[in-house]
Amino acid sequence: MTTNKYIKAVSYNIAYFLVSSLAYLVLTPIAIRVMGGEFYGLWMILFAVGQLSLIGTLGIETIVNKFAAEVKETHGADANLLSSAILVTLAMAFIVAAILFTFRGFLAQRIGPSPAHLTQFKNALAVYSIMIIPQFTIRVFHGFFLAQIMNRFVRLMDLLNSLLPLLGGVILSLVAQNLTLLALWNLFVSLIVLGVFLFRTYRLIGLRWLPTRVITRRLLGFSPFMFIESAAINLFQQFDRLLVALMLGPAASGIYSVATGVGLRMSIIAGSVTEVLLPYASRKHSLGEKHKLENIVLKVTRYISLMAALVGGLLIIWMKELLTAWISPQYAEANALFFCVIILAYSILSLSRPAHQTLVGLGKVRFTSLVYLGSAALMLVTLCLLSMTRGLLGAGYANLVMTLLLCMSLYLFKWFEDDQVWRYFATDLILGMLPLVVALILVGMRCALPLKWVFTIGLLGLVFFVLARDDELKARLKRLVTGSGLAKSSECGSQVKDK
Repeated sequence: MTTNKYIKAVSYNIAYFLVSSLAYLVLTPIAIRVMGGEFYGLWMILFAVGQLSLIGTLGIETIVNKFAAEVKETHGADANLLSSAILVTLAMAFIVAAILFTFRGFLAQRIGPSPAHLTQFKNALAVYSIMIIPQFTIRVFHGFFLAQIMNRFVRLMDLLNSLLPLLGGVILSLVAQNLTLLALWNLFVSLIVLGVFLFRTYRLIGLRWLPTRVITRRLLGFSPFMFIESAAINLFQQFDRLLVALMLGPAASGIYSVATGVGLRMSIIAGSVTEVLLPYASRKHSLGEKHKLENIVLKVTRYISLMAALVGGLLIIWMKELLTAWISPQYAEANALFFCVIILAYSILSLSRPAHQTLVGLGKVRFTSLVYLGSAALMLVTLCLLSMTRGLLGAGYANLVMTLLLCMSLYLFKWFEDDQVWRYFATDLILGMLPLVVALILVGMRCALPLKWVFTIGLLGLVFFVLARDDELKARLKRLVTGSGLAKSSECGSQVKDK
């Protein structure tokens, strides 16, 4: 695979991030006003239940992504892989759907919506139990097409699968506030997306049912650790919303969902760049090209640190002003500090993304899964304790426990057997975290507007200074501006191929 293909994949990821973020920014305040605090909170809980149920896929998307990216040795290997993965996924989908359908009443009673919404919420959970089947199957095709570096198609499907439920929910709520109706709309969207994936697969490799015992066993061999990792990620990013609802009520869960939704944009930015590292690392590892992989990972890690510092720092320092313009002055006054803490936590989380994707591509899923599980479990325990004493702000501080994920970066650098591991680790950590911490301190001190501008200018200057010292980046930008791009001699092209 050429460099150009990976660059295009990253470009499509970034385009998806920009479009989805714009839609989120526009539709969220509208939804809050149209639905009201409790109904919006219940709607977000439904989304969280749907995402949390993906734990049952056993991490099949990532497994398929890794296996499909490896060098093929037999004819029909893709059909064997997809068929075996779907077989495993459907079995798990029926189990998870049965569990959710059985316990829907208990879950509704524990969350405690108002009597007007209680029956609707239980019926909506029943619809979501059916929706598990197409959503689980979609993850198989999602991982397969990402391994083919067909990110433009995958991101278009992601937009349909995420934007249409949000947009349809707002429009339908103008007609009637009915959670069951919103759940049925989400089910319809899931079926449409699955149908498009099936059609595109038919056009690419044909639709053949060829599961094999060998591949099924190989998938299941990876599944326990990928299940642990997938469970930990969903516990951190989805179950925490349910936990806040149980501890503090649906309205607080709605605020928490908005804040973590904004914070998740930080992780999505990092993921837009680092997602291609998984198939890239898998391929380079299978070819024994360790040094080329190391060079790319170190570069990506530095850029992600700069991105986290810049975007996270600016969001934190200007959070009150942004929330005032986005939702309302009262909302900003009550929740600005809480949003800042969430941004800090998710910015730190994004620093671990390059190492995480690379380690999974290398097959180090046992280590990554245990790190994620330990961090997520500790975070949820901390969330329970702090939310009881500090309320919503305490729940925000609990997210900082995910800083423990940075140990994956240290593990990866040690795997590369680089003597300067501590220097690389410390430099990127300081570069990414220091501006974030300084910004949060300034917000806590209620700094004046001129000091915010000084911080902003200083942060922009720091990022520009670091990038200006990157000779390789300057050379690439120069080639891009002059129009030469990748039009080099074959000798130069072979040197640039993997960078």
